[in-house]
Amino acid sequence: MILASIYAGLPDYAHAQQFRGQFSAWGIALENYQEEFDAQIGIRYLPELQWRFAGSRAQQLDITLSGNLFRSRSLTDREQLETRWNSEFYRAWIRYADRRFEARFGLQKINFGPAKLLRSLMWFDQLDPRDPLQFTRGVTGLRLRYDCRNLAGIWLWGLYGDGETKGLEFAPTRDSSPEIGGRFQHPLGPGELAVTGHYRTTDPSLNPDLGLTGSDIPEYRVALDGTWDVGIGLWFETALLHADYSADIYDWQTFQTIGADYTLPWGNGLHILGEHMLVTISDVPYDLDEKIQNSGIMLSYPIGWLDQITVYSIYNWDEALAYHYLSWQRTYDRWVFHLGLYAIAGNGNFPAFAGQETASPGKRGVQLMVIFNH
Repeated sequence: MILASIYAGLPDYAHAQQFRGQFSAWGIALENYQEEFDAQIGIRYLPELQWRFAGSRAQQLDITLSGNLFRSRSLTDREQLETRWNSEFYRAWIRYADRRFEARFGLQKINFGPAKLLRSLMWFDQLDPRDPLQFTRGVTGLRLRYDCRNLAGIWLWGLYGDGETKGLEFAPTRDSSPEIGGRFQHPLGPGELAVTGHYRTTDPSLNPDLGLTGSDIPEYRVALDGTWDVGIGLWFETALLHADYSADIYDWQTFQTIGADYTLPWGNGLHILGEHMLVTISDVPYDLDEKIQNSGIMLSYPIGWLDQITVYSIYNWDEALAYHYLSWQRTYDRWVFHLGLYAIAGNGNFPAFAGQETASPGKRGVQLMVIFNH
């Protein structure tokens, strides 16, 4: 009824409907720090239904509904078997767009910034460079975008706080509270420069592990990032966050990333990408006495048309902790096969993909993922 009313009110629009989906299944076997073997199997289905109304003067109206059906079983030790099941909306939005303007309302993905491995601007997503699904939970709100004639761009957004954390946040947003922000990006030489700002109200009491008291605490963010192609790719991200918490150590947070990449003309082309990230959390901004430093490198090499090998390593300088991940991926038109081997040098846990949050951490393991797109 609703779609019929929309279509009736847009007599000059051509209507198209599309149904597609993505099915994935994976298995993980790992060795934990008690030298025991754990395992997990899981399946996920992301069905998507889209309606598109295309009109004159490049006007377009899209409606997208997508679900997230998830089930996993984990053998957490030699005697305990844990099963989890979840079903929810993955995306649910309506979008109007013309040649220069776009407005999108609903449950959607919002991400920006040039960094790939160590992202200072991972504010609203959980995208992981290791994950062939590129799975990330969405945010609910309105995003406006305008592209200027000189290739500059303006973003504005208003989000609905749901009492959960997003991206790099450690304090949840107050439930049912608004978040507002924007971004302006402008060409600069062989690249572009962008400034971003965001405001929200936090409620640390929703995360008792923080040990913070109080609620309704405003948080302000401002960021600057840029990317250029000067023969090699170069980029940076820097973000400053402030919130007046009861414990001073959390009042100021800074995130800074620098990165570069280049493809060597060896064989089919060896792509090398490296980044370094500096994080400070203190009662004053940029206090280097309270810092966390990580360096990352990723090498990828295509073997023919179907196969690609990728090596991914992150080193934490403060904990002398290294994460190593080696993957092979074969891609067909509809099928993707992904095999990953990982290990940790040091005393720490290997972070799982956002879509495999129930996976048990371990010091080394292997995972196989099969993906079918229709």
